Amino acid sequence: MNQLRGLFMKDWTIIKGYLLIALLLDVLIPFGSAMLFQVEFFEGLLVFSGTVMALHALLPIVLLSILFTKDMDRPDIFFHSSASIHTINASKFAAVLLATAISLVWISLLTFVFLLFAPNLEEMKSFIPSGAAFAAGILFFSLLITIIYYFYLTMFYTMKPKIGGFAYIVTFGLFIFGLEMWDRFMATDLYAAATDFWVIQLNESELLTNIGRGMMISFENQLTLHVGQLLVSTLLLILLYLIAAYWFEKKVRA
Repeated sequence: MNQLRGLFMKDWTIIKGYLLIALLLDVLIPFGSAMLFQVEFFEGLLVFSGTVMALHALLPIVLLSILFTKDMDRPDIFFHSSASIHTINASKFAAVLLATAISLVWISLLTFVFLLFAPNLEEMKSFIPSGAAFAAGILFFSLLITIIYYFYLTMFYTMKPKIGGFAYIVTFGLFIFGLEMWDRFMATDLYAAATDFWVIQLNESELLTNIGRGMMISFENQLTLHVGQLLVSTLLLILLYLIAAYWFEKKVRA
């Protein structure tokens, strides 16, 4: 635990400056855009804040890239550390996801406070559940993206010593290929059979409608929660992480 805490503090020291930049951009982009463009201020603030919140899904990728770049610049320390690959990853994942959560909470609170001064306050209140669900969805999606990105980052560092800068192109090509294969797999009967369980029927309500709007989910038909699909996707992501961690330990740190 002390080793994990020490690694976390090291990683946090590296990214805290970038977090401050993100917090500053959280203020400048939505408020500056709402004032510059010819739109009603509070409506524009809502739109641009939502856009910046959505961009937070990419923040863990940027921060994780920075952390691994710093470590790979000092391989004499990183490669010969006594910490396991899972301890190292836990430190980095916790640091980047905490930074993302702080930035999301910051922009959400700022938007909420300013919307309290909106002339049509009652109408704006209906967006609160949507905004909260949207922020939670972005944070969850950030975790998924972080794991997937780590897998391709492992590929990149495996190939880079052999093919140099061409590894960027190859890794991007493999990422596109992986997306295509995943889309095809989701369309198969095997995937449908594996995920077709534990479907919960939900009663329609205004709250769920607002949350669905925030999560960008359509509730035109009967409201359902596909727990089976979530569980299968989670298991596949865990498997992907374990493969990437083992690969990184044996092929990159070895």
